[in-house]
Amino acid sequence: MRSVARWALVVAVVSVGLAGCAPEVTRRPTQMTAVTEQPAGTIEVMHDASVRVGPGYTRTIPHGSLWTSIGRVTEGEVFKPVDRVFTVEGTHVHEAYLVLDGNRVVGFYLPVERAFAPMEGRAETRLSIQRRQR
Repeated sequence: MRSVARWALVVAVVSVGLAGCAPEVTRRPTQMTAVTEQPAGTIEVMHDASVRVGPGYTRTIPHGSLWTSIGRVTEGEVFKPVDRVFTVEGTHVHEAYLVLDGNRVVGFYLPVERAFAPMEGRAETRLSIQRRQR
């Protein structure tokens, strides 16, 4: 009987541990077309903006951060951070670039995975940005 009780305790502990695990960042493969013909533009974020990445995860796009346009995916224009690394987190941490439709964040391009991660739910975040040409 003791082994049954011990086994039940192990199952309960493992179940609680698994419930606490972070969900994976939702993503799908995509093809990015790099900027080639014109000088890449940059944007400066004028105010901090919080974005939902996954269930329970938010990231702040910081005021004053600079981002360079490096290409396009179907969902929008891809911007890589200048002089910093931006990440999104779920089960794993992923390097991430902004994907914008105008000034609206629609998701993230994950360069290592070559994938697009859409914004969580139907949340909409508009960035206050200033566009610059290089």
